[in-house]
Parts: sequence; structure tokens; C-alpha cells
Amino acid sequence: MRVGHFEFEPPDPPLQSPHCIAMLRPWVNVGNVGQTVLGRLARIYNGSEIGGLVRPGQFYDFTRYRPEIRFADGKRTVRVPNTVAVAGRATEKITARNDLLLLYMLEPHTNAEDFNDSVLEMLRSLNIERYVLIGGMYDSVPHSRPLSITGSARGFTPPEEFGGVRLGRSNYQGPTSLTSQLTDRARKELDIETLSLIVHLPLYLKLEDDYTGAYRVIQALSALYGFSPDVPEKKLADQQYDQVTPAMSNNPQLQELVKKFEDDYDRDAGLEVDEDDESVELSPEIEQFLDDVSRRGQGDSGTEGPTSGGV
Repeated sequence: MRVGHFEFEPPDPPLQSPHCIAMLRPWVNVGNVGQTVLGRLARIYNGSEIGGLVRPGQFYDFTRYRPEIRFADGKRTVRVPNTVAVAGRATEKITARNDLLLLYMLEPHTNAEDFNDSVLEMLRSLNIERYVLIGGMYDSVPHSRPLSITGSARGFTPPEEFGGVRLGRSNYQGPTSLTSQLTDRARKELDIETLSLIVHLPLYLKLEDDYTGAYRVIQALSALYGFSPDVPEKKLADQQYDQVTPAMSNNPQLQELVKKFEDDYDRDAGLEVDEDDESVELSPEIEQFLDDVSRRGQGDSGTEGPTSGGV
């Protein structure tokens, strides 16, 4: 079935009360959070690929997103970068009876308006009832505190027990991705519910795969959809961040930075901080580091604040 610039096989039987959970690489996918979360959801919901862009070269510069040579069953193939759709069905163990469309979006280099139009046509053709954008952004937060998730919800009220997610309107101004229009257009043109969930990651770690960030988003989604949060990413997250503090022992500048972030985090949470801690001044080197980060490639989730560190 051809819908806009996508070719896909409509699931048979049709998806029931489906929600779309989307990620956008590389713009709001630091720590590979979106990719990891969608991969886990695909396993929970027994997902299978149903299609993608017919001619990805209309949207992507293949000297920037490189095709890859792979070997499968002894045969040499070329994997072409693409935006891919995966369909998954809720099982009896999942409380919310919403099937899922998992959308692995690769940000277009060109013809972004046509890309957005095609995504919306696909959502319409599959009768999607909610569009959810997930991802990660770097921020001045410590690894030693629970990672925060911010975002916005429109058209529905999330449950009170929502994994500590902070929802509200964004006051961000600055560079963004044109695909950020999808959330607003899905709400206005398709009249469907929208939600964004962006986890804030410690900017000094910059892990290729941040399992703690991914697990925080999985926790929030499990509270929303009623599947078990007991997933392998939890153990991986515990192991990953537990290694950070010992590694800081010979780096006083990093210890200074993390202590500053911890104090700021605790104050924001309404916790008491020692007076001596409040008077701590960062060294010129740390101040320069933070200034460099703030000036380097500011981005936007399209929902809740800038993505520091340049995704």
C-alpha cells in the first residue's frame, strides 16, 4: 500500500486503538535512548516491520547517513538508511489495549515538508489515536540522582502515577528540526492526542547507549500502558551508572562539576542543601566547559527545552 512517500503493508487484522510511538534520530536521540526504547517495545509487543520510505534518497544525503554493507546467511547486502515503521499488538499481559505503531524516524536532510506530510498521511490511514515522541537530551544533571523526564501532553490527561514526568509548555526559542511540526500538526489536523517524553542525561557522560535514560522512559511508558517494567535495561542501567562514581576518584574537576549539579538538583526538588555547598564556586576550567557546551549546537525536542551538546 502506497501512502505519500511510504510503502507499507497494512496489518491484518487492523491495529486496535493504535498509538504511534516515534523517535527522531539524530536530533533528540542522544544516548541512543529512542532506539533502545523502541527496540524493547518491539519485543514486548511482538513487533514486525511493515514498511518505510519508498525512495529514501529523496530525503537523505547518503554521504552523511552512510549505507552499510552487511552479511546475512552468507549473502552480502547493502543496508540503506531509512525511516521504518513497525507494528506491534498488545498482549493479554498489557493493561492498556492499544496496539502500537513504532516509528523509527531518520531526520530528513531535504524535502522535510513532504516527509512530514507523508508521516501524517500514514498516521491517518492507520487510524492512529495518539502520537508520542520520545527521546533524550543532554542537560546539567547529575548521574547520582533519578533522571528527570519533561514533555507535554495535549488532548488527554496522563495518570497521576506517571513515573515522575514533568509536563508543561515549553518556552524554548532557537534552532529545531522541521519534524517538530509533526506534534502540532497531528493535534490540529488529525485531532489526535499528543505526548512528548524527553529524558535529561548527564552532559559529562555522553554514553553511546545510555541505558539509565532509556529505562527511565520505559518506566514512564509502562505506567501509561500497563506493561511490566521488569526489562533487561534496568539491570544494564544499574551496572552502567554504578561504574561512574568510582571512575571520578582521580578527577577532582569532574567531582566539582557533579557536586554543583547535585546541589542544583536538590534545590530544585525542594531539599535542604548545606550553606557551604551553596557558596561553592566552579573553577574557571569548569565554567569554560559549561559555556562551551551551552554554545555548541543548541537544539530542541519540539516540546520541552533545548538539547544541549548538539545532537
